Amino acid sequence: MGTNFMEQNQAQIELKVDFLKKMLGKGICAALVNNDITEIMANPDGSVWFESRVKGVYRYGTIGEFEAQNFLLQLARLRDLFLNFDNPYIETLLPFNRERIEGTIPPITDCAAFTIRKPAQFVYPLEDYLKQDIVNQNQFHFICDSLLARKNIIVSGGPGTGKTTLTNAVVKKMSEICDPAQRILILEDIAEIRCEMPNVLSMMTSQQVSMTTLLKIAMRSRPDRILVGEVRDGAALALLKSWNTGCPGGIATIHANTAESSVLRLLSLAQEAHVPPPYDLIAETVNVLINIIRDPKHPVGRRVSSIAEIKKFNGKKMQFHDIT
Repeated sequence: MGTNFMEQNQAQIELKVDFLKKMLGKGICAALVNNDITEIMANPDGSVWFESRVKGVYRYGTIGEFEAQNFLLQLARLRDLFLNFDNPYIETLLPFNRERIEGTIPPITDCAAFTIRKPAQFVYPLEDYLKQDIVNQNQFHFICDSLLARKNIIVSGGPGTGKTTLTNAVVKKMSEICDPAQRILILEDIAEIRCEMPNVLSMMTSQQVSMTTLLKIAMRSRPDRILVGEVRDGAALALLKSWNTGCPGGIATIHANTAESSVLRLLSLAQEAHVPPPYDLIAETVNVLINIIRDPKHPVGRRVSSIAEIKKFNGKKMQFHDIT
């Protein structure tokens, strides 16, 4: 009886997945398995845009209003998420190849819209960044030394710059050169960080469990290092406190235009927890800032624009040492 139930449940899931593909259409489904396409964007007006490694961003075609909305509603049901007027957005992974999707419906947008970001096919080693001149020799060795010294690292950049891909390269290097007995806790909204260390606990937020709650759980789960997929709200304060209480060597990503501005972003996010700017806490806790940017002049379209080490605070002014 149990086996039959599992088989029926699996059959229902497959039917729902087939429905999702039908709503997306053959063109978008083909793009999902095309290694050249990195991002798929469907706007409220029905226009569909692809981002290609070769061609850049270009308009592909259209998706119907009915298809776009029903795709998002069915996806929400499949993931046991709420998508309605009171909660008109969804952030999850697709059931195909774990593509990340952000979707909205009215009243956030006039009609259903979504953005799909495809995951990297594999984790690039940090050596590839060196070979492609995304980082130089000094920066490469500084990152390795920082991992061994268990310095806390913030990886920053704008949307689509490759923060997560770079972070995975740094985490891969950590697994190669650091003590394999260390217990790694990975906290994310969307599962994107990959870690090859043997003692790993990964946790994800939900509509009921915030990142701040996960950080509290993490501190009771015997962490050696805490990795956070993206810092986006007042949980920044909890992250800083966790890094400052006996488990250094963490890594996190944040949206910021430069390495130095990532500190201002951290300050701003921490204040969402209704505290004064935690200058001293950041000075004590955050050690290394890595910023990656898009660069159309670079052969691979992106580069690490700066790596900085926080030296000290002078009043409210922070002093940095740039790694060139």
